[in-house]
Amino acid sequence: MHTSDQATEQIAAAACRIQEDRIETDIRRNMEKVRACLGGSMDVVIRDFRLGNGQEAAVFYIDNLVNKEILGRDFFAPLQGISVPGPVTPGQICKDVLKTGELRQIDSFRDLTDMVLLGWTGLFLAGADTAVAVEAVSWPQRGIVEPGTDVVIRGPREGFIENVRANAALLRRKIHHKDLRLEELRLGKYSNTPVVLAYVDSIANKQVLAEVKKRLQKIDIDAILDSGYVEQFIQETGYSLFPTVGITEKPDIAAAKIMEGRTAILVDGSPVALTVPMFFAEGLQSAEDYYNKFYYASWLRIIRMLAFLTNIWLPGLFVAIVSWHPQIIPARLFMSMAAAEKNTPFSSGLSMLLMLLAYEVLKEAGVRLPKPAGQAISIVGAIIMGDAAISAGLISAPVLIALSLTVTASFVTVNLSEVSTVLRLFFLAAGWAMGVYGLLLVNLLLLFYLSALSSFGLAYFAPFSPLNWQGLKDVALRLPLRHLQFRPPGLSRNRRRMRVGKKEEN
Repeated sequence: MHTSDQATEQIAAAACRIQEDRIETDIRRNMEKVRACLGGSMDVVIRDFRLGNGQEAAVFYIDNLVNKEILGRDFFAPLQGISVPGPVTPGQICKDVLKTGELRQIDSFRDLTDMVLLGWTGLFLAGADTAVAVEAVSWPQRGIVEPGTDVVIRGPREGFIENVRANAALLRRKIHHKDLRLEELRLGKYSNTPVVLAYVDSIANKQVLAEVKKRLQKIDIDAILDSGYVEQFIQETGYSLFPTVGITEKPDIAAAKIMEGRTAILVDGSPVALTVPMFFAEGLQSAEDYYNKFYYASWLRIIRMLAFLTNIWLPGLFVAIVSWHPQIIPARLFMSMAAAEKNTPFSSGLSMLLMLLAYEVLKEAGVRLPKPAGQAISIVGAIIMGDAAISAGLISAPVLIALSLTVTASFVTVNLSEVSTVLRLFFLAAGWAMGVYGLLLVNLLLLFYLSALSSFGLAYFAPFSPLNWQGLKDVALRLPLRHLQFRPPGLSRNRRRMRVGKKEEN
């Protein structure tokens, strides 16, 4: 009996929800539902009027999310110019009357409200149990400018902005092909944020694409305010040290990754696009690698790799040699370093740790302050603090030199800055505690970790592990473009991307 009562209550509740979601034939009832749903918000505009033939109608939209000029010229003017006798239907409005933008005939009150909250305009007609949604969206947004993070010397200067539709259009400008797919879904219970998946249907790996959609559909949160929310939900594990989701602010980079078989994720309100899957080698690459000559691009990749290793190894290696293996140092250099350190109160390991912490504080201060003040505090703080620390005998000059080389190297691999900050401390602790043997142990553990890590089912450390000779053509070195005939393994079901000397028909 109790189960029967529960079933009856559930049926009654479902019927009530259906009733509330239905568009009424009485426009006054619809207007009351709009006011009840959206409350007394100051930016909700609800207006009733008559069509040119005398039929009652009502419109509602969000102020400052619509283009009022288009609304007056291409919406109200044609509606008030209707002269046919008798009531018109929403279908006739969409087909014969309105010619502006995109038009949709909606039979769900909830769907119509969701569209209006995104900047559409809702139209009710007396006697009709469906409504018309009109796209006349216009909201404040910044122009398309060069992003401040992905800076290039040669290559496109345009960057993504906070409008997901504009970002999708930027991708369309790069990939003019019928197989480019832009799928939209909504995330966030309250924000209802539009999220767009961009991929090429004839190239993308279907299994990877299905996994991306599966992870996105599992996201259950009140609001998605930036692509960083999505990144943290869909990455392989929340505790991964290395990034398994790529980020970029440049359409050309996103388009290049899509053409390799990846999927780009655009989030409304964020200028940062996500690309999945991501491999470790991507952190050492740049878009300019493919715009410059192959020998110069290869040289730059070697520089980045050496800079990354210097960034994570040098503090620990310096402390390990000074504290545990001074015999490695040439005699004259050792005497000079010993003389510099004999009056300092701290060991080389503690001095290096304190200076690294001071650097991180200065870097954070430079980022958070306004740009002019941030640059000043970073430069003045580094110079004055370093000079004062040496003059006061708190640290030695060799420690400061090692730190300076480490900091300079960290600016080369910005994509891996978060990873290198943590790894640097691990290597420092290992070198301080166990010398070079500790560094070797941490290196071995790091290689095991990278080899075991995956990104959306694909090996993260590819093509090093598992080893793939074809993939090595575009990792540490970049061979001439004519030799890069195949896409990275695992990303695409259509691996060949070019045929040298022969044009492939679409």
